[in-house]
Amino acid sequence: MYPVPEQSYLSTCPVCQNQIDVTSLDPFTKLKCPFCGQMVRVRRKFDHFMIIRQIGEGGMSRVFEAEDETLGRRVALKILNQRYSRDATRIEQFRQEALITANVNHPNVIKLYSVGYDQGYFYIAMELVDGGNLEQRIRRDGRIKETEALRIGLEVAEGLRAAQQMGLIHRDVKPANILFTETGTAKVVDFGLALFVDRGGDNSGEIWATPYYVAPEKVLDNREDYRSDIFSLGASLYHALTGKPPHKADTDSIEQLRMIKCRRVALEDSGMRFAPRTIHAINRMLAFRPQERCANYDETVDELRLAEGLLNQGYVTRWRLTSRRMRWAMTAAAAMLVAFLVGWTVQFAGQRKAASVTQRLDTSSQELAGDGVVVPADDKRTVAERFIAARSLMLEKRQYEEARHQFERLIRDDLRQPTLNWAHVNAAICDIMRDRKPDAAKHLTALSQNTGSGSSMLVSENLVGFFRTLGERFTKNMPPGIDLDELDYSTENEAILGYLIHGLAEWHFGDARLGARLLSHFKSHLGDLQKSADTALVTLNWIPPYAQLVAQHEADMALAVALVEPALPKTIDDCRKVLETLRTQRKQLEKVPSLKALIEGWEAPIKSELSRLKLEQEDRQIATDRVLRERELGQWHEILATIPTLIEGYNYKRVTTMLRDMRFECPEVQSALDGQRYLHAQAGNFLTRLFTDLETRGGYSGPLHRRGGGSIEGKLTAGTLDTVTISLSRGELTLPLADVSAQTLLDAAQYFAAQTTDSTEYYLRQEEIAAFARVAGLTNLSATVAAQLMEENRAFRQRWLKVAQ
Repeated sequence: MYPVPEQSYLSTCPVCQNQIDVTSLDPFTKLKCPFCGQMVRVRRKFDHFMIIRQIGEGGMSRVFEAEDETLGRRVALKILNQRYSRDATRIEQFRQEALITANVNHPNVIKLYSVGYDQGYFYIAMELVDGGNLEQRIRRDGRIKETEALRIGLEVAEGLRAAQQMGLIHRDVKPANILFTETGTAKVVDFGLALFVDRGGDNSGEIWATPYYVAPEKVLDNREDYRSDIFSLGASLYHALTGKPPHKADTDSIEQLRMIKCRRVALEDSGMRFAPRTIHAINRMLAFRPQERCANYDETVDELRLAEGLLNQGYVTRWRLTSRRMRWAMTAAAAMLVAFLVGWTVQFAGQRKAASVTQRLDTSSQELAGDGVVVPADDKRTVAERFIAARSLMLEKRQYEEARHQFERLIRDDLRQPTLNWAHVNAAICDIMRDRKPDAAKHLTALSQNTGSGSSMLVSENLVGFFRTLGERFTKNMPPGIDLDELDYSTENEAILGYLIHGLAEWHFGDARLGARLLSHFKSHLGDLQKSADTALVTLNWIPPYAQLVAQHEADMALAVALVEPALPKTIDDCRKVLETLRTQRKQLEKVPSLKALIEGWEAPIKSELSRLKLEQEDRQIATDRVLRERELGQWHEILATIPTLIEGYNYKRVTTMLRDMRFECPEVQSALDGQRYLHAQAGNFLTRLFTDLETRGGYSGPLHRRGGGSIEGKLTAGTLDTVTISLSRGELTLPLADVSAQTLLDAAQYFAAQTTDSTEYYLRQEEIAAFARVAGLTNLSATVAAQLMEENRAFRQRWLKVAQ
C-alpha cells in the first residue's frame, strides 16, 4: 500500500532559484514567487513525467499531457485530487484495479502504462489520444449522425466486452469517457471507478456514477452488473443521437434522482426519425429492468452491428410512429380494418367468384408487351396495357413505388409465362431503385421457381434458361458479385437485361465499381439487338428504353470506374495528398453508400500510416531537439560565464555587441538569449537617461555610496560611462563611474522618476530601473519593481517574461 506521509513539499523557482513551499498547492498551479515576484508553475514534474499542459478535469482528478522523460513519449497523466490521494484504502483499490485494467489489451480501450505516488499525489500514466471526446463532439455539433453514433457505440461495446471478459465493469460509461484518436477510433477511458464482479460488489454505500447516464438499478437498489454499463452506453448513444440526455437529472438529491430514473425511456419518443433497427437496439439497451437488456456485450455488439449494417444498406421505413400512443392507435385501426375485410369477403364471396377473370390469348399485343398474353382486368385494360403503363411509370416518370405496386398487382393476377417473370423482373428493378434489397431479392428469386409453366410457343428455351439462371444467381447471393467476364448472358435478345439487373443490384447493394462496368456493358451492347431483329419472333424495341435507368447514374459511374485503390504512401506529405484526393472523391460520391464506404476503407490505413509517420517524425524531432537543446544549453552556460568578464564597471557595450549577432535554434536557449539582450540594452538605456537627468534637472542630492564602502556628502551633477562629477562644498570631485555603488545610481534614477508626470515615460523609467537592478545583481529590488510594473503594464509583462524564463 502506498504511504501517505504528512510532510512539506518545496518547489524551485526557475527565475530566482529560491525554494517555495507548495504543500497546499495542486499540480501545475501558477503563482507569484514570493522572492522574485515572477509568475511560475509549480509541481510540474512527477517522477519521470514532466507536465506540459492540462487537458481535462473531473470531480476526482485532473488530466495533463506530459512527457515520459525516460521513454521520450507523450502520455496522459491523471493525478488524483488530494482528498483521494490521502485515502490509503482508496489508493490501494485504484492501484490494484489500474494494474489489472492495464492488462485489457484492446484497440478500443485506452492503454494504461503505469501508476505511482509522488509529492503526496497518486497518478496514472496512460495512452494519450488527441481527437477529443464524445461529450465535446455533442457540445460542438449538437447531434451525431446515426451511422457515426452506431459505429462509435459498436467500438465502445467491443472495448467494454474485452474488459468484461476479465471480470471488469466500468461503472461510469458516459460521453466524456469515450475518447477519439486522430483517425476517429473510439476508445474507452477512465476505469477509475471500475469494480471486479468476483469481489462481491461495492458495499461502500456510495453511488459513484454520472446522474445523466447511471442505470436505474444503481440508484434504486445500489446494485449493478455488466448490464448497468450497457444501460449507460445506451444513454450515451441516446444523447449523441438526439443531442439531449435521456433523463434530465440535474440534481444532487438521491431521492429526486430515484424518481427521475423510474421513468422509462424510448428513442422514438424523442420526436426524431431513426431507422427501426436503431430504435430497437437503443431501446433494448435502455430497458428499465436489467433482464430486458442485452444479457452481455456479445448481444450488444450484434444488435449494434445489425443496426449499422441495415442503415448502411439504405434500409428505411416508410412510416414512423413517434409515440406508443400512436402505435396503439394504428394497431387498433388495423384490427378494425381486418375485421371489416373479413366480413366483406364472406358476404360477397359468391359475387366475386362469378365475376372472376378468364385468360385468353391475343397475339396482337405480343410485340408491345413483350409477354404474349392479354388478360381482361377490372379496369377494362388488357394485361399488355397495364404492363406498359407500369413500365412507363418506372422508366419515364421514375415513379418506382407506384410502378412496383402495379407490377405486383399483375403478379397476383395469376399470369402465364413469360409475363409473370417479366413482372417479377420489373418489380425487382423498382425495388432496387428504391433501395429495398429484401423485396428485390424476393422477386428475383421467384424467377427460378416460375419457369415450368407456359406454352413453348410463347416461351423459348433460351428465355426459360435465362430466367432460371438469373433467379438461381440471386437466390445464392444478393447481389451475386459475379464479375463481367463470368456472366454469359446473350446481348442479342432479352437476356441482355441480365447485365442491367446485375449492374443495378451491384451499384445499389454491392460493389458499385462492378455495377458501373455491368451497366456500361448493357448500354454499349444495345446495338446487338439489331442482329436478331429479322429472325426474332417478337420485336425487341421495348428493351432500349431501359437505358434510362443507366443514364441516372452515368456521372457517378464515370467516377466509380476511375477509382483506383492508392498504394500506401511513404511520406507525410504523400499521405496528406492521397487523403485529400480520397476526401474529394468521397464527397463526389456521397450519394453512393457502397463507394463512400469503399473510399473510407481506403482512407483508414492511410490515416493510420499518417499517424505512425507523424509519431515517428515527432519522436525524431524530440530526440533531435533534446540533443540540440543539450548542446546549445552548454554553449549558453559558457556565454553566461563570459558575460561578467566583458563588463567594465557599468559599461555593457561589449556585452550587447557580442549578443547582438548570436542565434540559437533551440527556442528555450534563444529566449534566454533574447532576455539577456533585453536586460543589458535596458541597463544601457538606464545609464543614458540618468546622465541626461543629471545635466538637465540640476543633479541629485542624497547619500552617495562608494562601491568599496564609505559615503560622500555632495551632489551628483554629471556622469559618463567613465566618470561622475560630484559637487562638494569645497569644490568638485571626479570619480570613476565604477566606484559608485549601483544602489546610489538606482536611488538617483528613482528620484528623477518620481518627478515624471507622463505615465508612459514613467513606465519606461521603471522598466529600465528593473533591468539595471537585475544586471547589477540587486535581484530582490529588481523583482519588487518588476512585480508592481507587471500588474499595471501588460506590454512590460510580455517583455519581462523572457527574463523570467
